[in-house]
Amino acid sequence: MGITANRTPQVLIIGAGPTGLALGIGLRRHGIHCCIIDRLAEPSPWSRALGLHARTLEIFAALEVLAPIRKASRTLSAVSVYGDKGFLFELDLTSLDAPYPWVLSCPQSDVESVLTERYRSLGGELVRGTELLDFTQDGAGVRARLRQGTDVETVSCDLLVGADGVGSTVREQLGIGFNGVDYDEHFLLADVDWQGPWRNDSSHGFLQEEGLLIALPLPTGWRLIMARDEPWEGEIDLQPFADRLTPILGDTPDLGEPRWISRFSVQRRLAHHYRRNRVFLAGDAAHVQSPLGAQGMNTGLADAFNLSWKMAFYLKGYGSGTLLDSYEQERKPVADKMLHGVDLLSRASLVKLPMLRRTRDSLLKMAGGRAGLSRRLLRTASQLDVHYRSSPLVSCGPEADLGWRNRGPLPGDRLPDAALRSVRTGHLHQLHGLLRKPVHHLLLQLGETPEHNERLVLYALSDRLGQEYRERVHLTVIVASGTPTEAIPREGTTRIWQDHQGEFGEAFGEGPRMWLMRPDGHLAYRAPVSNANHLLEYLDTALGKVINS
Repeated sequence: MGITANRTPQVLIIGAGPTGLALGIGLRRHGIHCCIIDRLAEPSPWSRALGLHARTLEIFAALEVLAPIRKASRTLSAVSVYGDKGFLFELDLTSLDAPYPWVLSCPQSDVESVLTERYRSLGGELVRGTELLDFTQDGAGVRARLRQGTDVETVSCDLLVGADGVGSTVREQLGIGFNGVDYDEHFLLADVDWQGPWRNDSSHGFLQEEGLLIALPLPTGWRLIMARDEPWEGEIDLQPFADRLTPILGDTPDLGEPRWISRFSVQRRLAHHYRRNRVFLAGDAAHVQSPLGAQGMNTGLADAFNLSWKMAFYLKGYGSGTLLDSYEQERKPVADKMLHGVDLLSRASLVKLPMLRRTRDSLLKMAGGRAGLSRRLLRTASQLDVHYRSSPLVSCGPEADLGWRNRGPLPGDRLPDAALRSVRTGHLHQLHGLLRKPVHHLLLQLGETPEHNERLVLYALSDRLGQEYRERVHLTVIVASGTPTEAIPREGTTRIWQDHQGEFGEAFGEGPRMWLMRPDGHLAYRAPVSNANHLLEYLDTALGKVINS
């Protein structure tokens, strides 16, 4: 048997980390043949990545891996920060307006294990102990030379993705720049079975004169991270942590033996481009940053969630290359903004001059005491406010009122969740539950007493979508919570949901309107119901079948 069982996968993914595996899952959900290769014969049991934010948990719910991820995790509901004079502030993660308002502490090795099982259950091919040597591409596809031991084979594919980390072979072979900066600080990390004295449902950051110390609860035990100017030379042990913890605790802790201990330095880099023709970059191959704020793994997973449905639609002949172009257009600005935010956080956390530390601590204490500012900080850190409003792939109808207040999300925004009750069965559903079906979902929001023209639009859209867009767009009719039962239209669709306790109306405003939710949960299109013809024009342009001459 050769290196791969399938010599001609539609997509070849280099790297079996969280980004590559999530991309593979996304592609397999669409029935796309793909193969993931990784140079390691076995997955690493260790990793620096740990925290999973609220937006990532929504992605995991859509990929149907959230339950086993939660089982392997510890739930963190707060962030606690301390300065030279003690406690500064606490951020309450449960205040997030999101389905999963917490951070899950889950080592990357466990995340990879769950994602691998899901990918393989969907029929995905994963080949370990195999490295990419080089590749060529043209208008017909990509040909990659792979090596496993002494065997070298060429695999052909339609598209190739480099999810192969900071030292990406794919990025280097493409000649794509990866400029940035290296930080002067050097970090020491240890996972210990020691039971810390702090609450174990919160992360703890000590920004003190002696240097930065972070204590993170693991599913069992704690992860300790500290920074200093000089690199650690020779053998490393837990003594630096004991020395640093002694003044904090008032006593020297017995940390026992480390499960894992490692040293590392930090850099901030962003790829100049995410795509060159048929080859793409995702995750750490495209962006790398300080681990403070736990943004790296989360951003890579969101890259995969954005890219998978676009690749799948393109490979099925829908939407032309515009879909693939939009990946860099949407995701690179997100990474750029994230890198600058993490850079600011890192520099503020590592500041040394006493006067600057006092100023920083005062500002942090003030920020922690202001609920509105705290909410904004949490939404940014949790990646709930990521949007693609500048993307050429999103649009609104010509008559759409784009007022900023109390009128619902804008094109490119992540759609908020809401509870909805099925008119036919009485069962309660969540709007985000639709994302388990990786298609576009047209939400046809009707008025409290649907008028004749609304019913006509419902019937016409149901017929047109069913005939021309069955694989790409599903219709859901949403009626207001106060709509009388006899006024609810029963024709034209099998899914009619009623707003439960006004949650949808509060988040989206009052109907009648149309909302087109993409497979990644972002808003593709919005307009009044009167713009149905324009919606169909949008669908023809964005998702129409490409006719090859």
